[in-house]
Amino acid sequence: MTLKQVGTLSGLLLTVAAVVWYTWPRPDTLIRVQRGGTAVVTNMFGQDTPLPDTIFVGGRGPKRKIRVVNEDTMQHRLAMFTIPAGEQTEYTVPPGTFGGMCSAHPNNGQLTFVIR
Repeated sequence: MTLKQVGTLSGLLLTVAAVVWYTWPRPDTLIRVQRGGTAVVTNMFGQDTPLPDTIFVGGRGPKRKIRVVNEDTMQHRLAMFTIPAGEQTEYTVPPGTFGGMCSAHPNNGQLTFVIR
């Protein structure tokens, strides 16, 4: 195999990998409730940030997908979502602003979702 063929094949593989990564079905927002009740938002690169009081959800299409994973040993309520212990659920929601009680926010107990 020539150097040019190796370069062409490598470029093709990188292009295919990028297209698959971009189009792979995944939620617009992933929230994980860790053991002990601490919730984090995980971005598309796998980095966690603490769950803010207001979550802005954007994405493609007319509705947004929010996946909530409860890794804790007790049920949690995140505004409009109730997740049993050890389970995960994916929700499809329309644009709007939704809020409610949040068991992962012990200080103020509130969580708001702004769906764009």
